[in-house]
Amino acid sequence: MSKLNICAARRPGMTHAAYSRYARDNHARLVLDTEPVSRYLQAYVQQHVYDGCYGPDAPAWRYDSVSHIYAASPADHKAATETPEYKNIVAPDEPRFADARSALFMMFEEQRLPLPVRGPSSLRLLHYVQQKPGGNVDELHGAWAAAHEALLGEAPELFAGVRRAILNKTVALPGAAAAPYAGMCELGFVQRADEEAMGEYVRRIETRLDALIQRGASFYLLAEAVPVRGTLD
Repeated sequence: MSKLNICAARRPGMTHAAYSRYARDNHARLVLDTEPVSRYLQAYVQQHVYDGCYGPDAPAWRYDSVSHIYAASPADHKAATETPEYKNIVAPDEPRFADARSALFMMFEEQRLPLPVRGPSSLRLLHYVQQKPGGNVDELHGAWAAAHEALLGEAPELFAGVRRAILNKTVALPGAAAAPYAGMCELGFVQRADEEAMGEYVRRIETRLDALIQRGASFYLLAEAVPVRGTLD
């Protein structure tokens, strides 16, 4: 399965609350109701950002949402956006709430990371890292997975409320510019009281990956996940 990640910020003059309502109640319904587009989508989750931490070299945008859209392949994602219905119905709706200049598109492959307990969760940590120039993406992701597993043994308290752990590797697409971030780690947690542990998790992961990443360009978001199609796990 192919996973499209879209980070976006609200258009000028719009509040975060109004943006979130429109994305959830209007845009999501429009996508699902436009059958020639939605037929390609296997799952669609909106993450409504409520906090974030950005390095000094991270994007200047302060993102309001992250959409995760799943399809069978990158070709299916492309087919959905090339339909007349997407171009004439869905795309014209996007400027009504989102600033097109802010959009950060990445295609991911998922790798499940180990956890002591799994289950449903509605809150998300989304941690994006940028690789150092000339680095090897496979080496980075191997070290990233190893850092996560090491923390499981060293600091189990950080995972007390974590129920989901996915390491997302950025996939290069033919003809497209290289994505600015090598990947994103996604943790699902169960209550706001876990936020401090999420920040500590990020700090320790970045310390372990210091030789491989541009720490100043990294950022992480805290968000509430809302399923549009499919369910949360």
